[in-house]
Amino acid sequence: MKLAFDRVRLDVLLDRPLLPEIQRLAKDAGLTGYTLLPALGGEGFAGRWSEDSVTAAQSKMVFMSVTATEKAEAFIALLEPLLEPHRLMVLYTPVHVVRSSKFA
Repeated sequence: MKLAFDRVRLDVLLDRPLLPEIQRLAKDAGLTGYTLLPALGGEGFAGRWSEDSVTAAQSKMVFMSVTATEKAEAFIALLEPLLEPHRLMVLYTPVHVVRSSKFA
């Protein structure tokens, strides 16, 4: 019995207002599942940022999905026009999963 199956984990750091567009692109690419994680703060190329709980002006989150390589590549192709204008950070990580049918 094969215990591990190859998949891809995608993590996209995005501004909360962009979430509906990211969800639409994920659906268009055939992604069937994802998890949303709050991002409390960080520092990078554009400097330091933190969650603004009063106005949510700096609100960021992480969209995470584990899927087949073909769907991951389709999603990234759809994201490409948004990368620079929205300064998205995208991680593409090969992973092994135990229940392959959950991450088709």
